[in-house]
Amino acid sequence: MIKVLHTSDWHLGRKLNGYDQCDAQERALQWIVDTVRDEHIDVVLICGDVYDTKRPGDQQMTMLDNALTKLVSIERDGKPAVDVILIPGNHDSAPMLGYLSRLVTPNLHICASIEDMAKPVMVERGDERLAVYAFPYLYPSSARNPINRLMHEANPDLPEESTLDETTQAVTGAAIQLAARDLAMRRAQDSRFAAILMMHANVASRMRGKIGERLDNYSGGDTEHAASESPFVIGTADAIPSEYFAGTGFDYLALGHIHKPQIVTIVGDGRLPQARYCGSLLAYDADDVKQSEPREGNYRVVDIVTVENGKVTDIVERSVQSGQRRIVNIRGDLNEILGPDNAQYREDFVNIKGTYDPEEHKDPWGEVHAAFRSVLSYSVMPYGEEDQAAADGDAIRRNVDDPMDIMLSFVHDVTNGHRDANESERDVLSEALRRAQGIPQGETSDARVSDAEDKHTERSHKNTNAAA
Repeated sequence: MIKVLHTSDWHLGRKLNGYDQCDAQERALQWIVDTVRDEHIDVVLICGDVYDTKRPGDQQMTMLDNALTKLVSIERDGKPAVDVILIPGNHDSAPMLGYLSRLVTPNLHICASIEDMAKPVMVERGDERLAVYAFPYLYPSSARNPINRLMHEANPDLPEESTLDETTQAVTGAAIQLAARDLAMRRAQDSRFAAILMMHANVASRMRGKIGERLDNYSGGDTEHAASESPFVIGTADAIPSEYFAGTGFDYLALGHIHKPQIVTIVGDGRLPQARYCGSLLAYDADDVKQSEPREGNYRVVDIVTVENGKVTDIVERSVQSGQRRIVNIRGDLNEILGPDNAQYREDFVNIKGTYDPEEHKDPWGEVHAAFRSVLSYSVMPYGEEDQAAADGDAIRRNVDDPMDIMLSFVHDVTNGHRDANESERDVLSEALRRAQGIPQGETSDARVSDAEDKHTERSHKNTNAAA
């Protein structure tokens, strides 16, 4: 039996709306070390974003060094007992994490090289074996050429002029094919082992799309993002359809990048792996926690995966014991917000939203700030103003289902409404959209741009009338 602990998105150094989280991070890391030791974990998968920035400070580097040193130093029967496998995410610096990686202890595997991503880390415990394929975060611009070279080396019959598009789907799809090809060759020799693929990526749950197909017509999946990990993207430009993994032979996808713990539904034909985002080490955004019942630690988890007889036989969650203070959403009239029912949340992180009587409360922010130790967000309005705010929101709300429409609206906004995109700007935007969606040259038509402009102009008139 091999037991695997799946964790990701430590984001060492990140603050929670300005509040330092280093103490909670250190407690969480020590809890992981204790869990690995107490539960006889054999493999620790750290799926990217160990740091919050590409240039972490001394304190964050020391925290990581301490955690990794403790993990790889765990022994059983006088021998190293734990293999730690780490990949860089989009917040990390792959060169920095991978620097001197060949000189570190043999049971610490820092997988930062694109060239080696189709070569698994093989773990053996008794008669049980596990192959772990580890992808660093794949930027299409920098990963396309080396992956394209690997594709040609793996398949000499590919036409010499065959190249990958500079899109997330094309580059990641090719990487998956390379790893699946290697796995198939290994299993042709001996099939008695399980295989895990660890990635730092946005895998869209239930999103369909076979490798090599155009994706501009797909609306996305139902993977739930945390607010802190929801960058502006065009359509499905950064999403990996779950169907990419169908029939690849992997038993488990250990995923990082999305901060909310969740199961990813893989669709398609053939052998379907189980897939999970374990989520971030701590809650890092005011909206990271939606549960109605506040709880210390804010529902952060690791996943423990059991491999036995070459299969994944069990997956359980363990709640991370970080001691991070609860994130609490408090709503209502200001008198209720400040009342005795909410006294239990005085020392927690709070999001405050409500209304107040301006005759009774001359300094509502001062009263809230005095009552609660850590206010993450504050929206308290005089009676009646919340209705006007809602009306204003309705007046400016846009229909954003067309990517070109979003881009044209952006030009309108950044010029403070003084002008729309000119012909040259429209051409640049159209070309950017074409490349982002992997559409062949010429298929993003002028008619599409014109249609988006018409819709934008129509809504602008409606919004002006509504505001009036």
